[in-house]
Amino acid sequence: MITTTEHTPYLVVPFFGQALGEAIENKPIIIKIDLNNKLVGEAITDNNSEIKEILSLCQINGGAYWSRNDGNIHAPSGFSTIDVLYTLGDIGVKINDFETVRNAIDFLFNYYDGKGSFKYAPKSAKLPCITARILAALGKLGYQNDYRVEECYRYFLETQQNDGGWRCAMTKRGLTPETDASNPGTTLYALDAFQFRKNPELDQIQLNNAISFLLKHWETRLPLGPCRFGIGSQFLAIEYPFLRYNLFYYVYVLSKYEKAREDSRYQEALVALRKKAIENKIFPETPHKSWSKYSFAQKNQYSENATKRFVEIIGN
Repeated sequence: MITTTEHTPYLVVPFFGQALGEAIENKPIIIKIDLNNKLVGEAITDNNSEIKEILSLCQINGGAYWSRNDGNIHAPSGFSTIDVLYTLGDIGVKINDFETVRNAIDFLFNYYDGKGSFKYAPKSAKLPCITARILAALGKLGYQNDYRVEECYRYFLETQQNDGGWRCAMTKRGLTPETDASNPGTTLYALDAFQFRKNPELDQIQLNNAISFLLKHWETRLPLGPCRFGIGSQFLAIEYPFLRYNLFYYVYVLSKYEKAREDSRYQEALVALRKKAIENKIFPETPHKSWSKYSFAQKNQYSENATKRFVEIIGN
């Protein structure tokens, strides 16, 4: 059966077999083909009904596009505007797949300051962790061809700290060396975003410093930065979707960078992650409660989407 989509000039072609370089046996794949017979977007498989449900909940928090009724796009934790858009991108949604996603991105830019940074509420401060998460979400959704996106990348390159990472300026320095340090979580989010950019050599040198900062944290495991991100039992438990500073997310992001892949500390983290996999499949141990009803985020249950990320790590 061949049908037209809501947004012409695409055709929707369900078929079985190999698509987009992935062999998915005995599962229907929805492929979009334009009228010139060129493949566009990427496949949406078993998550299709769940994606539609997530999109239908865009006013669940009282505001527009998963925001809270006070306009906060960072709350409630786990199912905020930022978290939902990132997760949708990570399970295969692209900007042109749904009008709701396109409108949500337009909504996000209402929080843009015109200088490379985002607020999370109409009268909030501008925090690097927020901008990094938004930038990573835009990358996941395939939204890169916008001068404001490049302004955000420049913002990070211009505000990198001496230790290689990024931190919130709201907390004054001088309390302890640990709280003076950059935030590992924010640094991970920023590196996640930069994977979607073609980074010139000089910019990559700066990113290598961020990678070194995170690899050093694998050694020290100390609670660092104003938000005191540490490495302990909670960090080492498998979490999916990628929402917080976590072993799975840590290895996934670092696997995108050659400097990290060649480092013994990354290899140690990868070994720790491999030990969590069962027959190369991922079973989330600590999914966020906001997502635990969805098939890709059920506790101790096989997650196809998480496994795809694991296979991607191994292939890097």
